[in-house]
Amino acid sequence: MAGEYLMYDASTWEPWHYAAWVICLVGGLELMAFLVNRLEPLFQHIPEQGKRLEQLSKKDWAFIIFNKISTTVLSYHLVRFAWLSSNVTWRLEEISFYNTVVAFFLLYIVYDFFYVWFHWALHIQVLYPWVHKHHHRQVVPFRGNLDAVNVHPFEFVTGEYLHLLSMFIVPCHVLTAFVFVVLGGVLATLNHTRFDVHLSKLYMVKAHDVHHRIPRSNYGQYTMFWDRIFGFYREFTTKDKVKTED
Repeated sequence: MAGEYLMYDASTWEPWHYAAWVICLVGGLELMAFLVNRLEPLFQHIPEQGKRLEQLSKKDWAFIIFNKISTTVLSYHLVRFAWLSSNVTWRLEEISFYNTVVAFFLLYIVYDFFYVWFHWALHIQVLYPWVHKHHHRQVVPFRGNLDAVNVHPFEFVTGEYLHLLSMFIVPCHVLTAFVFVVLGGVLATLNHTRFDVHLSKLYMVKAHDVHHRIPRSNYGQYTMFWDRIFGFYREFTTKDKVKTED
């Protein structure tokens, strides 16, 4: 129908739709970051080893702002894929154990398989100074979302679109996809706090904290599953000294 608004088709949007989309998504991201930081009293504090990057530069803020705005484009592509792909089901009566519980875990496992090797590649000496070194200026993450998204735009955008790749590989219900993406943002934010959050061996903030101190270890974003398999995993210990890469 001519003039019909379709959320998954930006060609049908009016200017105010674009503005509302950006405001809602960026606002939602800021709300999530705020709420995560309010969790501090609930958890023990991870000991700090190394020196904090206290002052953010103009380049830091440019990367942070670009990356936050770019999430609006990713979100549109996620909605479009979820609506048009047969890999994502929408009907409540189609909910099953596989497309919810099983798919939930598989999405993170698949995501981190690709992320681990992408992250590993970013530490290759010839590439490291051009992209990932910017993120490792922060040896002691403490700001949460600000430190999480303070990365080179190439790294950020590639990492974000791995969520879309995971949904392409793993059939799931739309509710599972929604939780996967939103919870992923929460976990990535927690990874850059001093909160000692852990879910058994499935997820540990300390594991990512080790990566910031010992860069060639613990490449996973959400789980250390693949790091353990490929031999990249390193346990947290206060005895480790900070190592840097030039």
